[in-house]
Amino acid sequence: MSDFFLFILILFAIAALLRIDFFFSVLYLFFGLYVLARAWTGRALQAIGHRRRFEDRAFLGERVTVELEITNQGLLPLPWLRIHECLPIELTTPNFFRRVLTLLPRERTSFSYQLHCRRRGYYPLGPLFLNTGDLFGLEERGAKGAKVDHLIVYPKIVPLERLGLPSRSPFVSLPSGPRLFEDPARVRGVRDYHAGDSPRHINWKTSASQGQLLVKQYEPAIAQEVAIFLNLNAAEYGRRRREAATELAIVVAASLANHLIGQCQAVGLCTNGRDPLSREGQPVTLPPRKERAHLMGMLDILARIEAAETTPFVELLRREGRRLPWATTLVVITGREDETLFDALFQLRRAGFSAALILVDVRGRPSLTQRRVEELGIPVHRVRSEEDMDLWR
Repeated sequence: MSDFFLFILILFAIAALLRIDFFFSVLYLFFGLYVLARAWTGRALQAIGHRRRFEDRAFLGERVTVELEITNQGLLPLPWLRIHECLPIELTTPNFFRRVLTLLPRERTSFSYQLHCRRRGYYPLGPLFLNTGDLFGLEERGAKGAKVDHLIVYPKIVPLERLGLPSRSPFVSLPSGPRLFEDPARVRGVRDYHAGDSPRHINWKTSASQGQLLVKQYEPAIAQEVAIFLNLNAAEYGRRRREAATELAIVVAASLANHLIGQCQAVGLCTNGRDPLSREGQPVTLPPRKERAHLMGMLDILARIEAAETTPFVELLRREGRRLPWATTLVVITGREDETLFDALFQLRRAGFSAALILVDVRGRPSLTQRRVEELGIPVHRVRSEEDMDLWR
């Protein structure tokens, strides 16, 4: 456009020098085209709208179809419009979607592309870059779409046996047998009447409809809860296996949470990883709950979380462990064992907590310290084989 404007200036100088009407007519014509092209392109570009339609959550291995809708909301047609959608390289190659189209006034058109969820994460879709111009090629303008959407890819969830962990975990106190303390305000179901049951616990309305005596079942007054402590402080992992070990730790946490909530166990999460949606340096904590929606919230965090140099894990364990209800089971997922970690676990056990340790970045045979901890009643599980690594690749 700068060359065309220079041409108009030269034409004006010739017309003014020669004072010939023909040159003035040509000058007016080109100047009018110049003004029209600028006004047309600017107004037409402002009237372009776009929207993405897609499922914003997916599991590993799934394919997500994204529908991109482009709308001309103005009264001016667009001779041509080039769209360039930026995409994450982890989900598609090449990492963009590009098309050229023509739009009439009030016209709407749609395109679709697919994303292959090959790795867990929190991925931006966009921004969308728009370029358009006039029919004569005199003016071209570009704009950047303000809206950026995000896709959450959940970590892989695998059976605990494939991770080398027992499905009936000795470190989890699952509800079993009659309870000494029950909360009559929290009814969890009914069962058949047995001799010795209190008549006050009979559900008369349900018994009448079923034709047999049924007794109310209550939740325990003292909740049996599990808190997963996930160490994602990059400085506490070996350099060679840092990425593999931290990703495996996230897989273990997700698989364990899924298994326990499937067993109607209340589960919480605490991690020192970096969440792009949380304040910088702030640990991520979720109190123990057992609803399915709570599990999806945990998976959202485990999809977004990143390993980084953050709060030392032992400091986090000591600080957040004291805030949990008495008798909570602590499942600690970290890279390697050391004396400070064991000291913190000993202190928490003396304070009335149960504890278990899962190591994902280990070498060689168990150390004497680990053996001593196992003798004192803290289960230690080591997840380290190449087979385990293949679970999330």
